[in-house]
Amino acid sequence: MPLSSALVASIVSAVIETVVQSAGSVDAARYDSYVAKRMLPPEARVGFMQPPPGNGTIVIDDRRLPLSPVARFRNEKNLIVMPMSLRQPSNVVYINDNFGNVHRVWLISQAQADSIERD
Repeated sequence: MPLSSALVASIVSAVIETVVQSAGSVDAARYDSYVAKRMLPPEARVGFMQPPPGNGTIVIDDRRLPLSPVARFRNEKNLIVMPMSLRQPSNVVYINDNFGNVHRVWLISQAQADSIERD
């Protein structure tokens, strides 16, 4: 007896959904151990950043600093985030480019900020 195309499509869809759901379930402790091992540059500075105002600058430790045209922000899980998506003040580690613009910013936890010596 031949299978109908609707039945085959339903089976394939169920198999794909199961694979996608199982791929999305990552062991959180194992993932966090990878994130905790991220290496921050030794020349980086520690600061407290206000949410970016969207005018090509950011405010870190009450100082308005220009952003590099290719500035990159990473969250606590080391994922790239858009600066305008940041809505809360955050502890950060940052580096400047050769022109003095903020080039890279890493958001860090309070525990990480406490463990890093400030300038």
